[in-house]
Amino acid sequence: MAVVNGGAARAFAAIGALAAAACGSSNGGAVPARAIYTGVSQLTPDARGRVKLFADTFGDPVPTGITAGPDGALWFTDSGNAFIGRITKRGKYTLQVPAGMEVSDGIVAGPDKNLWFTTNESNPQIGRITTAGKVTFFSDSGGAYPHGITVGPDGALWIAESNGTVGRMTTQGAVTHFSVAPGNAELEGIVSGPDGNLWVTQFVVGGSRFSNKVIRVATNGKYKAFTVGYGPKFICVGPDKALWFAEDSANAIGRITTGGKFEDFPTGYKYAAPSGIATGPDGALWFTDYSGRAGIGRMTTKGRSTFYKVPGSFPELDEITPGPDSKMWFTADLGPSGIGRVTTR
Repeated sequence: MAVVNGGAARAFAAIGALAAAACGSSNGGAVPARAIYTGVSQLTPDARGRVKLFADTFGDPVPTGITAGPDGALWFTDSGNAFIGRITKRGKYTLQVPAGMEVSDGIVAGPDKNLWFTTNESNPQIGRITTAGKVTFFSDSGGAYPHGITVGPDGALWIAESNGTVGRMTTQGAVTHFSVAPGNAELEGIVSGPDGNLWVTQFVVGGSRFSNKVIRVATNGKYKAFTVGYGPKFICVGPDKALWFAEDSANAIGRITTGGKFEDFPTGYKYAAPSGIATGPDGALWFTDYSGRAGIGRMTTKGRSTFYKVPGSFPELDEITPGPDSKMWFTADLGPSGIGRVTTR
C-alpha cells in the first residue's frame, strides 16, 4: 500500500432543489480477501475482509453518516449533495431524497420506524424521513451544527451538538438541551450505553484543538467527563459492554468502562486516523480510517488490529455500521465517494 501525505477536507456544498429520483451508480470491484496485519508489511490471506465499494456518481457526493434502516436497506447522509440516500444490500441506489438544507453526519433509525438525521446549520433542524421518502424538519433551537444522533434509553432522540450541549428531542419534535462541556466544544459521537446513560465524545474544543474527553450523561442532564486519548470521534457499545471509540489524532481505539476506567489500543498502522466505529456480528470492533491510507480496521477486545484495503486511489472513510446481512457497511466521502461493504467472517 502506498503512503501518501495529506488529505482532502470534507466538502459541504449544498445543491439547489432536486427532483426525488433514483441515483444511477457504478459498482466498484471487489477486493480479494487479503488483510494488512499490524506490524507486517506484506499482504496476508484472510478469510474475512472482502471489500466491495459501490461508487456514488450522483452530483457532488460526500457520503458521511450511515445506519441500517427498518426496511432492510442502508440509509446515509450526503453533505455534498444535501440529501439523504438509500442503498440496498445488493448495492443499488434506489432512493436519494433532497433534504432541503445542508446535512451533517448523524443518522439513526428511530423508535417510530423512521430515519432521523442532523443538519449542518448554526440554527439547526433535525430531520425525519420516512422509508417512502417524506421529509419533515423540527427546530433544534438551542443547538448548533449537530453531529451524532442516537436513540436514548428513554425512547427520545439524543443529539451531539457543537456548542457543548447534548439535545434531547421527542418524536413529536419537542427539544431540550443540557450543557455538558465548554460552549466552544464540538461533541461528535453519541450512543446509548448499557448503563442507561448517554455516552458522548468531545472531539475538539475552541474550534481546532483536539479534546481528550468522553462524557457520561444521564437522561436528567447530569454528567461526568472522563479523560481519554486525543480526538475521540465516534463511539459504540462494545461486545464486552464497555464503550469503544475512535481516536482521530491519537491513532488509537479507546475503551472505557461504564465506571470510567480507560484503556488505549494503538491501531498499529502508522498513518491511520480512526473515525467511525461499530461492533460487528463477529464480536469484534470494526472502524474506518479517514487518512486515506489504512482502509477498514478490525480490532479484537484484546486490542489486536487487522486492516483491509479499500478500492480507490485515496479512500477517506467516515462512518461504519452493521448491516442487515451480517456485513459491515461504511461511507467513503472521497477517493472515490460511495458506500462500501465488508464481510466479517
